[in-house]
Amino acid sequence: MKKIKKVLQIVLPLALAVLLFWWVYRDMDFSKLMNVFHGGIHYEWFLLSFFLSVLSNLIRGIRWHQLIEPVCPGGRLKVTILSIFVAYAANLLFPRAGEVARCGILKKSDGLSFTKTLGTVITERAVDVIFLLVIALATILFQMGFFRNFFMENPSSLDKLIGMVTSPIIWGGLLTVVIIFVVFRKRIRHFGFYEKISGFVQKIWEGMKSIMTLKRPFLFICWSLLIWLIYFLMFYIGKYFFSFEVPLGVLAMLSGFVMGSFGVVAPVQGGIGAYHFMVIYTLVFYGISEPDACVFAFVIHGLQIVVTLLTGLIAYIWISVLNKKNNVASVLN
Repeated sequence: MKKIKKVLQIVLPLALAVLLFWWVYRDMDFSKLMNVFHGGIHYEWFLLSFFLSVLSNLIRGIRWHQLIEPVCPGGRLKVTILSIFVAYAANLLFPRAGEVARCGILKKSDGLSFTKTLGTVITERAVDVIFLLVIALATILFQMGFFRNFFMENPSSLDKLIGMVTSPIIWGGLLTVVIIFVVFRKRIRHFGFYEKISGFVQKIWEGMKSIMTLKRPFLFICWSLLIWLIYFLMFYIGKYFFSFEVPLGVLAMLSGFVMGSFGVVAPVQGGIGAYHFMVIYTLVFYGISEPDACVFAFVIHGLQIVVTLLTGLIAYIWISVLNKKNNVASVLN
């Protein structure tokens, strides 16, 4: 039964990803994509994107290490950074598996508490969500005039948006969940697994509190800003990959980046399908032809997958070598 569950945990998200990808690209002429690769790709920009991808993970590893130090001292910075590369590769196999994998690596390599480091991961992700929401809000505020004109010309789109936000189904569902939790919370405490879960949550909370004990909080904020700036640059320079023109300014590209980032959050491997849909929809919204938008999303995301898998494999081998050296040193001592 456990094996079936594990298989389903991988197969179902992957099936959803494949379905989304097929739905997005079902009408695309892939000969156009092949023509782009044969004669229309500027590979020098690929190298810059590769460098930025590696740099973003290096900085993310340094930032995570800053969170870990207050609650789990003694971890090696090198291993923490390498675990980030492995984590992103693992996420391509199973959504969010990387968050567990990197904590497991630190436990095995440096003996750090799994649950406490997992708490720092939750904190890190919460910070990223806050930054993404702030960027999204700023993107909307800086383009209020554009959106106002669009919704005036397309009132049906505004009606759909308002309908989603005020949907009684969504709000009713949230209210139902809250009521169920409030009514049954006392009964839940009497179950045998409650103490185990409570202890697990307590350790996670200790890891999450690392944000309040940071030695250099301003540096942490700077690292976070730099990470998101690099992410945006990786998306922005994508417009220079192709022979066809992507005549969009910084704000329009920022919109595509934000929507793509929300697509990556979807519970599918690497945001496959969801990322493509969000980016294509946004670029078309700003006037890019659908075929060009499809090629843009396909190449940008595909390149990142290749880089992630390659660097993740290298990092995994590197960590294995480091662990073997540590084991040999321990035996000799």
